[in-house]
Amino acid sequence: MEVERIKFERTGGFANMRIAADLDVRDLSDEQAVTLKELLDELDFPELPAKLTSSEPIPDEFTYTITVEAEKWQHTVITGDTPEDEKMQELLGLLNGLARKQMRKQ
Repeated sequence: MEVERIKFERTGGFANMRIAADLDVRDLSDEQAVTLKELLDELDFPELPAKLTSSEPIPDEFTYTITVEAEKWQHTVITGDTPEDEKMQELLGLLNGLARKQMRKQ
């Protein structure tokens, strides 16, 4: 999967603090890029439904919006704090860390 960009946003939570990043995969370390691509492959990201949130809103839950841009496709998934898939939890953790790092540099 030739991923070029990932746009990540976390909103909500108790303090409603927003974290966002526009990540160019080429700017990541080799290890981060490989891990990211493997997680996206294992999740079959382009085939995921656009919404992976529970039907009942959970107070103070974070909402994550992930948009992956590849050469021939783009797909956005919105998910909540507690995705059932372990790989999605790993992806959220990685993207959250990368977004925080990018925001500190600005």
